[in-house]
Amino acid sequence: MLSCWADGGPFLQKYCVSCHGAKAPAGGLALVAPAGAVWDRVLEKVSTGRMPPLGAPKPGASEVSEFVGWVEKTHGQDVVGGPGRVTSRRLNRAEYNNTVRDLLGVALRPADEFPLDDAGYGFDTVGDVQSVSPLLMEKYMAAARRLSQVAVFGETFSSKPTKLARFMSKKSQDDPTPNTLPFSLRGAIYGSFRFPVAGEYELRMRVGNYRPRINMTPRHTALFRKRNLTAEEKAEFAELNLKAYPPVDMVVTVDGAPVFKETVEGNIDYQYAHGETVVRVKVTAGEHAFRASFPEFAGMANPQDNMNTDGRRKLFIDYVDVVGPFAVTGERTRPLFVCSEETTECAARILGRLARRAYRRPVTEAELGALTGLAAQVRNAGDSFAESIRVGVQAVLLSPHFLFRAEPVARAAEAVSAHELASRLSYFLWSSMPDELLAQAADDGSLRRPEVLRAQVKRMLADSRSDALVENFAGQWLGLRGLDKRKPDPKHFPDVDDELVESMARETLLFTRAIVREDRSVLDFLDGKFSFVNGLLARHYGIAGVRGEGFERIDLQGGRRGGVMTQGSVLTLSSYATRTSPVLRGRWVLENLLGTPPPPAPPDVPALPEGVAATTASLRKRLEQHRANPNCAVCHDQMDPIGFGLENYDAGGAWRDKDGEFVVDASGTFPGGAAFAGPEGLRKAMAAQSGLFVRNLTEKLFTYALGRGLERGDRGAVDGLVRRLEAEGYRMSVLLDGIVMSQAFQMRGKNAD
Repeated sequence: MLSCWADGGPFLQKYCVSCHGAKAPAGGLALVAPAGAVWDRVLEKVSTGRMPPLGAPKPGASEVSEFVGWVEKTHGQDVVGGPGRVTSRRLNRAEYNNTVRDLLGVALRPADEFPLDDAGYGFDTVGDVQSVSPLLMEKYMAAARRLSQVAVFGETFSSKPTKLARFMSKKSQDDPTPNTLPFSLRGAIYGSFRFPVAGEYELRMRVGNYRPRINMTPRHTALFRKRNLTAEEKAEFAELNLKAYPPVDMVVTVDGAPVFKETVEGNIDYQYAHGETVVRVKVTAGEHAFRASFPEFAGMANPQDNMNTDGRRKLFIDYVDVVGPFAVTGERTRPLFVCSEETTECAARILGRLARRAYRRPVTEAELGALTGLAAQVRNAGDSFAESIRVGVQAVLLSPHFLFRAEPVARAAEAVSAHELASRLSYFLWSSMPDELLAQAADDGSLRRPEVLRAQVKRMLADSRSDALVENFAGQWLGLRGLDKRKPDPKHFPDVDDELVESMARETLLFTRAIVREDRSVLDFLDGKFSFVNGLLARHYGIAGVRGEGFERIDLQGGRRGGVMTQGSVLTLSSYATRTSPVLRGRWVLENLLGTPPPPAPPDVPALPEGVAATTASLRKRLEQHRANPNCAVCHDQMDPIGFGLENYDAGGAWRDKDGEFVVDASGTFPGGAAFAGPEGLRKAMAAQSGLFVRNLTEKLFTYALGRGLERGDRGAVDGLVRRLEAEGYRMSVLLDGIVMSQAFQMRGKNAD
């Protein structure tokens, strides 16, 4: 019996052409006489349930099956495919910094000065969009020179204590001064410094203190200035001589550990505290975080209580100077020097070991000969043995075998080598080179055994270096890297400062790390009933019982918070600087969580009324008027209801019941027909779309791990992994295992002719 979908036309007419017709097709995709690559897009969207869009009439499973089968058969779509081909990738900025850290044992971060990496498919691990500009080559050469100098000779430092750096805090939330530290309403100052050698240093800081010690009322001032007070006046003066502000403890920490505490009294002359506070610390060489703050301020009911009427903070740390070293502790270690004889054989051992680790594979005789020959030329020119090694190190760092993760050309689909597999794994989980244990498993070939590979994954995830997976994957998937550019306007949200925004990002990263490290269900991203907050974030959220600056894990109660949608980072990212946007928030959920982004807005669409017009109607009402335009309704009917469900949060992520004079109406109908009320109802409606979320997360993590966009041949692997996740409780370990054990991860496809 011939199916009614046999030629595909009726299916397209019924479910697709209303949006993708010849006139103004959504997303620029017209399905009138589709051909070629258009069928690839149709197949991918329909087979995964992403199209028709949420809220539109949905075909039945049998209809989808018949249509997909017809497309595959008629238009030659091979859903099995091969493992895909990955373009040679250079190390991105995070990978470069992490790799030189693990390779050379140095604390330098030269890639911070490199040009920003391009991103493809949402990630900077994709080789197809990477390039090497002349500026980047200059940076590579400067970095190789500096890194080789420090690795061989160590950091240079003065024999006498010297002021090494001064760190200034911003004077206000909108202070444009460059190279200043984040602004804290609560007066904290925090940052990091790379100490050149292990030793003792001093942190010298000045406290800005505009808190009066006593209540200087006019009568009190008159008595204070008067001489020869009477007994009655003395009694009156004593009664008036009350402290205006209680003493506050200032605490200094290094890498989170307290190293100093002092009590700061009110200041009689409303000026800086007299002199400097000097804190002597002993540190190892390398990067260390410092912080000077008033921890009890973290739970201030209103951080504006620390602000004077003239805009100055009442109490804050004005600057921190780093001075030293006063004493050098321990001997310099040179991990590169695996032998001490100044001979050709020793040079070969040093450079051979370095190159083997830097190239992430065994080194050929020709490669080692070129390095030792270069070192010999340096010595023959009259330079020292150490300088010859430095030049060899510099050459290694400039080699394309170090800078790029290139794999051989394949004439047919084939398994990658054990060393290539080790590199794929380490840069996926650590954004860095393989360590010795992983390299040994590659050397003896055991890494190709599934049980060994799985054991390595488990070991690597337990290592602190796996935080790179959280920071670099979640930072790009959820958009956290752009949070500092989307901060609320301080004039409209004066309580949201740099410190609070950084705490929001920290919450989301800690939440993601818990899902990875504790092997939790990935559905926690939608409605996890726990989170991590410190005192200032808890106060911002209205959560009681958490004080201080350290983050605590909490169980969420009451339904207001749950999952990433209700975290301050996401709510801020998906708002304008001055107000919320149901459109942006709805689009963020559709794109980042469900993988169903609406098409771009058509041209010449009028903006929402602002200014005086915005005070005459609620944002919801203005958007309803906006959706009256049929050209707008197609997409806004998908986005706006989701955004309305998050309207109880302002543009800084704080809970609210009113938007100006208008009571917030957070009800809506989820695309597809499920009505909900408020964020808790929205999260339940989202749970019904868990299939779309799991598929989207799977595809995102696959893309990040493989360093390429997914192809039609990957659909079978994704489908299988989604089914496995559903069967095994959606655990994160299942997702990671499915990717690492996949054909796409362990093989490479044939190169294009």
